[in-house]
Amino acid sequence: MNYKYQVDVLKLHEVHELPNAWNKATLLGLLDSIEYEDATSILDEELKDMATLALSKLEPAEAAKVVLELRLGDLLTAGQRQNLAEDLKGDRLWEEHAEISFHEELFNVGCILNWAFPNEFPLPDAVMIELKVTSLNSESAENLKNMTSSFIARLLNDGMNENNTIYRLFDENIASNSFTDAEHAIWKFIEENLPETDHSKTLTIYTSWNWVDELKGVKNFESTAFPDGQYHK
Repeated sequence: MNYKYQVDVLKLHEVHELPNAWNKATLLGLLDSIEYEDATSILDEELKDMATLALSKLEPAEAAKVVLELRLGDLLTAGQRQNLAEDLKGDRLWEEHAEISFHEELFNVGCILNWAFPNEFPLPDAVMIELKVTSLNSESAENLKNMTSSFIARLLNDGMNENNTIYRLFDENIASNSFTDAEHAIWKFIEENLPETDHSKTLTIYTSWNWVDELKGVKNFESTAFPDGQYHK
């Protein structure tokens, strides 16, 4: 297939929280896990502050273990939660943990721990990227209708040099029909069709700086990205 896109980088800036990551349900779940009484009576607009305050009443290490259990559940053993509770005080686990499927949740854990214990846990940083993606032929336009993480990861890779982390770790996946780890690199994305044309779309992407640091300073680029299942030699 002859896929080709023009990509304009509209925004690229640092964020310290992911949209809807700590929503009403997760905040109530946190309060329930620390046995906070009558949490459902808290006004929605006060819920984040109250949950953060309640968490701050615990010892920092204990609070970290509670949040890790809430966000990662049975994926971690008690011993792993204990180790991570200490590591979160100094390490950038949302970028450095060996299991990249944990990165997004470790970022979310770090956020609320920083809110509750700003002197104990560092403020996590991530990046929000806004792109305008324009298809340059009819074959490419089809891929804009149903965005996937594998397509977006390949798109971002095309805007960076070959020293970027995505390429260094996943060069074979990028060039093949299977890039399942892309969903762990692309934490969240929001797509919006542009009203004046069916051939352009804006994408808002949230991920860690680790994956896209080489995109700093890039204003536009061309891409030959494709979603999994559409590569043909």
